[in-house]
Amino acid sequence: MFKINTRNIDKTQTVYLSGPMTGLPDCNRAAFNMRAEAFKALGYSVNNPADISVTHGTDKAYGFYFKRALRLMLESDVVYVFGDTSKSAGVQMELQAARMSEMPIIWEGGR
Repeated sequence: MFKINTRNIDKTQTVYLSGPMTGLPDCNRAAFNMRAEAFKALGYSVNNPADISVTHGTDKAYGFYFKRALRLMLESDVVYVFGDTSKSAGVQMELQAARMSEMPIIWEGGR
């Protein structure tokens, strides 16, 4: 079970979910969707990159999804990071972009 970390996230801010996807069963969509629903239940607006495949299917190249996820992240106010991100190149790139854009980064387990 998980507990979302809403510390330092204002309800007027849009939250972007960042976590590992590549190589995980069903691209870890269940974990993303559970967190999206938890935030929404508390009144937060959420940008969930797992929704990209709902709109565009699952047959595209990695770069197709990553570009759309990055755009979605940059439209958000806060990046919320969860899971073991140490081997996720996508999360590392999102974190770099967030830092360069001076976006707040919130870690699920705290940091």
